[in-house]
Amino acid sequence: MLPQVYYHLFPHCFKICHFTKWSLKKGKRKTVKAVVSRFYRLGWGAWIRPMVGHSKRHWSKTAKRKIRGEKHVFCNATQSTLLDKMVTKYWRKRRFYVDDIYESYHQREEYPSSAVKPH
Repeated sequence: MLPQVYYHLFPHCFKICHFTKWSLKKGKRKTVKAVVSRFYRLGWGAWIRPMVGHSKRHWSKTAKRKIRGEKHVFCNATQSTLLDKMVTKYWRKRRFYVDDIYESYHQREEYPSSAVKPH
């Protein structure tokens, strides 16, 4: 690895990190702000996100494709675990909002062990 003084000559050889993992003052973990702005955590631990490219090149998409792009998709278990590590406990707790559009998705009713309503 090259020393830092050669950074301006070979910028592609250096890894640049754009977020702080630990705070410098107290040494506590920091939240990655991009995760909070791009993803939403449901009450049972899954993360959802809008479809990729939902706001790009609208002029070239059909009406059906634009509607399909407004839908949200689930992140898989590996991605959810990684996102949980990237945020602090404050963001892992469930958020309660007035007229929450995701209210019906905060409970998992398909499994008897996690269902609130009896089957």
